[in-house]
Amino acid sequence: MKEISRRKFVGATVAGAAAAVLCAAGNPWLALATPTSAEKKAEAEAVERRLDSYRQQLDEASDAYYEALEEHDAAVERMNEAQARIEAAEAKIAKYQDHLATRAEAMYRNGSLSFLEVLLGSSSFDEFVTTWDFLKELNQSDVDIVAETKIARAEAQAAYEEYTKQEAIAAEALERAEETKKEAEALVRQYQRELDALNEEIARLVEEERRAREAAAAAAAAASSGSGGGGGGYAPSSSLPSNPTVVDYAKSRLGCPYVWGATGPNTFDCSGLTWWCYRQVGKSIPRTSGAQRSGAKAVIAISGASPGDVLWTSGHVGMYVGGSQCIHAPQPGDVVRYAGIGQFSCALRF
Repeated sequence: MKEISRRKFVGATVAGAAAAVLCAAGNPWLALATPTSAEKKAEAEAVERRLDSYRQQLDEASDAYYEALEEHDAAVERMNEAQARIEAAEAKIAKYQDHLATRAEAMYRNGSLSFLEVLLGSSSFDEFVTTWDFLKELNQSDVDIVAETKIARAEAQAAYEEYTKQEAIAAEALERAEETKKEAEALVRQYQRELDALNEEIARLVEEERRAREAAAAAAAAASSGSGGGGGGYAPSSSLPSNPTVVDYAKSRLGCPYVWGATGPNTFDCSGLTWWCYRQVGKSIPRTSGAQRSGAKAVIAISGASPGDVLWTSGHVGMYVGGSQCIHAPQPGDVVRYAGIGQFSCALRF
């Protein structure tokens, strides 16, 4: 991963550094959105595009990870169902075998020669069952039990084959989930390196500005030292009204760090935040951003959004809170915070 060139930032003017300080309170890389040359502006825009690409990849990986886990869980459930069918079939077989063994003993005591010939000539119970229904000594009840035994054995075999199939599906899905997680973690590290390099340049400009204007601009120096990394000064709060809404729960998580794949209560990714907020009010929505769009009761235009609706764009979601604002968990290195809604394409209502 190519890091940001430091040399291209050293020549920033005092005005450019001041712009960096002000913009750093939002997205850190936007600190370079108003550089003093076309070259610096192009580089800043390239960095922003690269980081946005990482964020989208991480959101897509989060969806793939949870979809694989859901596939694994579904396969495990089907394995359990197959196991129950195996046990039920085996219980039937054991009961039928006990009955047939009792009948065999009774017929032996009664001296049924044809039965003994079959019994003694059979090398296994399966062979005995296959032949026994031809014996004229058997009554209809015995014939039915022999048939039921064969059916139960077929049921057990089919259930075992289904169990084996689902076991393979579960193992493959879990392996896929783990591989997705490893790839996402590597992408988070790449993202963080890029972001750290950019923030280092921002800090350099801020420090140059502070030194150049320390005597005459104490207020500007205070603003520089007070500008954070995108959290807007918020911190997680447990304070909630008596009847909290999903919006209240979203506000209570302001300042919580973004962590890929996290679902709260103190760290989140984008769809993990909306999923968690709805769970707090007793409503279950899908975990991933793509599934949230598919599972919404209504997909409406952004202009028709109401507080509590989930705002959606491909690979990213946030919680609409009113006033053309949302609360979302943006990307690694950032925190749950307010943002505008221009990046979203529609609203989801549950």
